[in-house]
Amino acid sequence: MPTVPLNGTDLHYELRGPDDAPVVAFLNGILMTTRSWVLQRSVFERRFRCLHHDFRGQLKSGKPDGPYTFEQHVADLEALLDHLEIERCHLVGTSYGGEVGILFAATHPRRALTLSAIACVDHLEPLLERQVEMWAAAGGDAAALARIATPFNYSNRFLSTESVLLEQTERRLRDLPEDFYVGFGHLLDTFRTLDLRPHLAAVRCPSLVVVGEEDALKPPHYSRRLAAALDHAELLLIPGAGHAVVIEKADTVNTAVLGFVEKHR
Repeated sequence: MPTVPLNGTDLHYELRGPDDAPVVAFLNGILMTTRSWVLQRSVFERRFRCLHHDFRGQLKSGKPDGPYTFEQHVADLEALLDHLEIERCHLVGTSYGGEVGILFAATHPRRALTLSAIACVDHLEPLLERQVEMWAAAGGDAAALARIATPFNYSNRFLSTESVLLEQTERRLRDLPEDFYVGFGHLLDTFRTLDLRPHLAAVRCPSLVVVGEEDALKPPHYSRRLAAALDHAELLLIPGAGHAVVIEKADTVNTAVLGFVEKHR
């Protein structure tokens, strides 16, 4: 899949689906890559043109010296849309990517058709700051990162029934190249700077805020606050799901987001 030089770095992207369909831009969580959306791809690509890209600092994109800014991520997405001659799109982002999506919708209101913000925060409270410090302390130690990140990403039920998948996650982290962890460190530093509160009133497009009721990393009170601050926002709490709700409850998320996007097609 293509990589294009934009804003001083190389951005890896994938574009699939009917050429004449509306575009849905999927925005990665901090540890995700374009292929992490596998449970959404087949559902959305039948009806929409789906754009995926790795942020600067992520697996297949460039990893210039950091930290970056969320404004840079927004500018990168804008440049990618311009490069692909996409005027407007639906934004679907989870966690870090959802936060990029919120800022994009706030600063580029004419280009955002809808916003689906999944498992997001408006800023970091002290507990989340400490959790990010733990992730950063793992450095490039894949096993340590998996041990630290896993309990915060999944629900109790998922942790007790999906041991094979969790082992696969650790192997995937272990197999990633060294520069992935360099970029990941830059992204963590960027995340520490997040404060979307001054921008929320500027989001004008219809918004869907989604969160797992058992999200231990970015608990539901963040999403409730986001939904209250965003105009035209709907809130969906998904029972029995943790932070990685797009994996744990993929069918529920897909049905909700697809229905929301179709409603505003």
